[in-house]
Amino acid sequence: MKHPQVLIDTDKCVVNIGNRFYLILVASIRARELGKNHKPKVVTRSDPVVATLQEIEAGHIGREYLKKVR
Repeated sequence: MKHPQVLIDTDKCVVNIGNRFYLILVASIRARELGKNHKPKVVTRSDPVVATLQEIEAGHIGREYLKKVR
């Protein structure tokens, strides 16, 4: 079964986080959580990385997420 392609505006993700470096950090932390069966904050059937970027694009996850893991 082929999954539909999801379009993600990465520039909007960068704006929501602040810069590309922090985007990569936040996305990797959140994708690991979703990979461990945490509940996504958006309705999606995509893999954890795509779901993470959708959450960031929608504004559910921001730069403050880095404070959670410190």
